[in-house]
Amino acid sequence: MNYIKTSWKKEKKTDISIEVLNHIAARGSFVVIGSKRLYRDFNDDENISETEITPNQSLPEKINNKIREVNLKSWMENLADNMDVIKSNKDISHIPKQNGKDVIIVGGGPSFKEKGHIEILKHLKGKTIISTDKMLIPLLKSGITPDFVLSVDGHRQLIETFYESELFDAKLSTIGIMAIMVAPKVVQRFKGEKIFFTPMIDDVDQPVSLSMALSHITKKSILSTGGNTGITCINLAYYLGFKNIILTGMDLGYTMETPIEKSAYYPVVKEVDPTITPERYKETYVIEGYNPDFKINYYTDVTWKSHIDNLVQQSIQMSKDGVNIINATEGGALHGGAIKSMKLEEAIHYE
Repeated sequence: MNYIKTSWKKEKKTDISIEVLNHIAARGSFVVIGSKRLYRDFNDDENISETEITPNQSLPEKINNKIREVNLKSWMENLADNMDVIKSNKDISHIPKQNGKDVIIVGGGPSFKEKGHIEILKHLKGKTIISTDKMLIPLLKSGITPDFVLSVDGHRQLIETFYESELFDAKLSTIGIMAIMVAPKVVQRFKGEKIFFTPMIDDVDQPVSLSMALSHITKKSILSTGGNTGITCINLAYYLGFKNIILTGMDLGYTMETPIEKSAYYPVVKEVDPTITPERYKETYVIEGYNPDFKINYYTDVTWKSHIDNLVQQSIQMSKDGVNIINATEGGALHGGAIKSMKLEEAIHYE
């Protein structure tokens, strides 16, 4: 007996209403995926370096896709380890909105120390401070207690040192804002109040979104991470409704006097390609620019440049919503769009 149907009548083209499609979809249990494989063993780790890259992808798309491919496993392992703590702590939607107020974001760039901004913050009152995780210990040691510290990195080794301090006790008033996939030891070591969010790792407006799936699992709101902790702080400030978002230590680049070997990604590339030289790295990865607001030359790398370009575009939409991004680093690579630039003392009194 032939069990395989070899011919079909011509299918009817039928317009189906959204209501009917929604009802059908709600009754369905599984989907049919057009994958080249019918199974994948749990222990089957493919060589991610062989993943094909579509030729017409933009640089940010290539970077984002590769970041997801390289980190997805460790992100999910972190999430599993963090799950009990996540479920027992609040979501960022529980943080009171700060409409009309100012916030200062402290990044880990060298300008923060060079421009003496820590001395200004020591005497500052009435302003909310959000610290990147890298800067939390330096601020606490200087007698400055930020209102929030934000951690998003899932790398278990790189980020853990930011939380190796006896200053992290239950009496610390700083609130930790953490991605659900952050390194587990960060969650364990930080003894203060913890509030979680789901990092946006794909387009949440697509019919099927991993970010939405993780948000449903954890019941934690989604926040765009922007490529690094500092930009994530900006997105958090925008979400919370601050009017003036003042940036210090957010260089996103280097002065021309900074040796290439001291740039963030040179050692990373060097690990993969020991033959790389500063000269060849400069030719391949470095982009030079001029900041017209502070009248200085700088250089940045291709990774940070993609983050900067995205933030510049976002600043325009934020400005339309009445939100100002103010670069108070007194230098750096961040300018353009609707970004305002001024010294920190001036930014603090900006209306």
